[in-house]
Amino acid sequence: MDGSMSKKKITLFLLVIYLTFISLGLPDSVLGTAWPVMYDEFHVSSGAAGLIAMVVAICTVISSLKTVALVQRFGTARLVIFSVLLTAVGLLGFGVTQQYLFFVLFAIPLGLGAGAIDTALNDYVALHFKAHHMNWLHGFWGIGATLGPMIMGTVLLRQWSWRSGYFLLGGLQLIVVIVLLFSLPLWRMPSKTAKAKQSNEAAGMSIRETLRIPGVWYSVLSFIFYVGIEASMGLWGSSYLILVKGTTVGHAGFIVSAFYASLTIGRMVSGFLTFRFSNRFILYMSEVLLLVGVFLIFLFEGSLGIIGFALTGLGSAAIFPTMLHETPTRFGVTHSGQVMGVQIGLAYIGTAGLPFLLGLLGETFSMAIFPPMLMTFGVILLVATIRIEKITENKEKRGKNDNY
Repeated sequence: MDGSMSKKKITLFLLVIYLTFISLGLPDSVLGTAWPVMYDEFHVSSGAAGLIAMVVAICTVISSLKTVALVQRFGTARLVIFSVLLTAVGLLGFGVTQQYLFFVLFAIPLGLGAGAIDTALNDYVALHFKAHHMNWLHGFWGIGATLGPMIMGTVLLRQWSWRSGYFLLGGLQLIVVIVLLFSLPLWRMPSKTAKAKQSNEAAGMSIRETLRIPGVWYSVLSFIFYVGIEASMGLWGSSYLILVKGTTVGHAGFIVSAFYASLTIGRMVSGFLTFRFSNRFILYMSEVLLLVGVFLIFLFEGSLGIIGFALTGLGSAAIFPTMLHETPTRFGVTHSGQVMGVQIGLAYIGTAGLPFLLGLLGETFSMAIFPPMLMTFGVILLVATIRIEKITENKEKRGKNDNY
């Protein structure tokens, strides 16, 4: 951040970024909460939600991979404002559509908007702020991801149409667009650090060249399986509780919300833990706790399932923001923007493919496959993390930066 920017303006600027991440999280788990009452209306199978998630993910990949170039051309502020507007269009479109095909089509702007917001703001915070800000940033995403299913769950418990939930969420996105428009003077504040310049110099690298950087493949693999776990929890958690554990539709939504609530609380707490513990230690301990939580989802029956969902969320809390913040440390600030785009973009293979695979297996066999599949994803995540740490551990001295 440019030195001419006062701490008060920096704080206000961070609050705007945090609000944007709340809006980014709002839609992420709503489909999984509403889908059990939606698919009969569309005359499709329960597994058809996987296609919607896949379209969102593919569009997110496309926009993530193009974000560095788009930021250079249009600026971060314009790109973020337009992207939030795209997510509003997608959510409002979900509410008005009467056919499954059009629902899938409205998933396109939702995915395009989400990918650009995610990549642009993550790279900015990774370059300019300390690790606790990255954890808190994703903690605010968790607030949105918690509020989303709670809003939809409340709508369903009141026996209103699921469409009302999407209209409400779309309206909230439009409010965020208005806030961002009023915040334009903050976005115009100069930000010309050497780090940002170096990152921009690497914007012309191809995906293949980026993947040749030592360790990037394992890093991408860890992102794929982490994001796959998180997306699967949101998309299929309610279906597992309803079909396997016998939970009611409305209460299943609130149990899934416990995952996102603990995710949010964990990220806020882990922000403070970064003052005492290394990113590596936090990452390993988080992944072990995630595996324990998934096991408890399998073990516990009825309302006790909330314990497993909560522990899985707590274990998940620090993983994504810590991996993101480690990007400049692992691969250098020169390549951080491009690596960030590739990591986030290709990670959505996990969002698209892993929940889709889980849905197919659940439809073919039983949704009881849900915990074993998550356990498998978690083990692969842990192994990939160990490999990336071994490859990059000597590249730079960890834990030191001059960011805010």
